[in-house]
Formats: sequence, structure tokens, C-alpha cells
Amino acid sequence: MKTVLTIFTFFCTLQVVFSQNCEDISPYKEGMQLEYTNYNKKGKERSKETYKIQSVTNEDGGLVIKIANTIADKGEEGVSGVQTLKCVNGNFYVEMAGYLAHQNENQQSTLQLKAEGDFVEFPEEIKTGLDLKDGNIDLKLGGGSSDIALASMQVNNRKVLEDTKISIPAGEFDGYKVSFDYTFNMGILKIRGSGIEWYVKGIGIVKSESYSKKGKLRWTRVLTKMK
Repeated sequence: MKTVLTIFTFFCTLQVVFSQNCEDISPYKEGMQLEYTNYNKKGKERSKETYKIQSVTNEDGGLVIKIANTIADKGEEGVSGVQTLKCVNGNFYVEMAGYLAHQNENQQSTLQLKAEGDFVEFPEEIKTGLDLKDGNIDLKLGGGSSDIALASMQVNNRKVLEDTKISIPAGEFDGYKVSFDYTFNMGILKIRGSGIEWYVKGIGIVKSESYSKKGKLRWTRVLTKMK
């Protein structure tokens, strides 16, 4: 099963949220780089993700951000891709593909995976105790002249647990601790689990933890550099 799930690494995505005036609070400018580091359940470094802002533009009634990402495993460059993030009326919308990383033990893929579905929302007026909207995504596997329907995933029970301070290698921030559950469906296979993420306005998700159905830690992802 791990062999099949390795294709989902491509979508270990940066998740960002802006205030109502996105342009004023957003630190993201063309050429800016961020680094996230992934650790296994024992705290050992597993891989690094590098993100570079390709463009920040005003279109479609809001702010649109194009981000290129590369994942390196043990110093060797792995998968790469481009993501689109949107900020409209103070709410930020993140591609659901980012949550697929919660299914994967590895950080490489040689296959082309296409994701179609929802964006998850982080509202401007976020606060402790707030229930956030669910999200859904469908996956298709490519690599030839046609695509094959592969799987689907639902992220639900998203809830803001508390506002908190968090200290990580990239700095110290005031943010929010958010929990969620997920269900991954692939044919007759159904996998359930949960996650915790720390969100900072204007920056996004600075730390994530993934847990199995039994509540055991699987991996941790932390923002380690911003430049």
C-alpha cells in the first residue's frame, strides 16, 4: 500500500491565509523563498520542501499567488509542481491537494497526479471554537494519453482549537491551532486519520502533524526558513 501512496507526495503544499487587505499583510513577493522540513514519527529529518513565489497578481476579484515547489529527499531533488492560491474578500482558499500528504510515508513520485475538487477556506474572522468548512477532492492518475480516476479524499470536522504562540526555526508567531479528520478512498480501500496544524495570519500553516486512526503520530512538517 505504501508503494501506491507515494504518488501523493507531489501535493505536499504550502497553505496560506491573508487578512481582508491581502496585499498589505501578505509577506509574499515574487522571488521569495520558503523552506519546510519533514520529520518522521521519531523526529528524524525525512525531507525538505522548497517553495518559490513565481507571481503575485490581482485578478478574478482577489489576490492570486503562483508558487513553484520542489521536494528533496536525502539531498536528492524529487517531485516538483506549481500551485495556485487565492484570496477573495479576506478569505483565503487553499487547494485540497495539500492534505494528501497525510496519506504518504515517503516524499517522492515519478507519476503525474491530477487533483480536481474543492479549495479549503480559512476565513478572515477566524477565532477559537470556530468550525471551518469541509473539503473534497478527486484524483486522476496521468502519464499517457488518458487519465484514470484513482481516488478521492474528504477533510472534515475542521475546528479552531485555540489561539496560541508557536516557536519554530523560522521564528516565533501568534497563531491558531486547528484540528481536522480525513477519509481517503481508493476503490475498496478506506483510510481514516487526523491532523493538527498551526496557522498564522499572513503566513499560513507553519507546522503540521499527521496522526493515524489510532491517534499515533506519523510525521511532522515545520517551516524552517523564510527569505
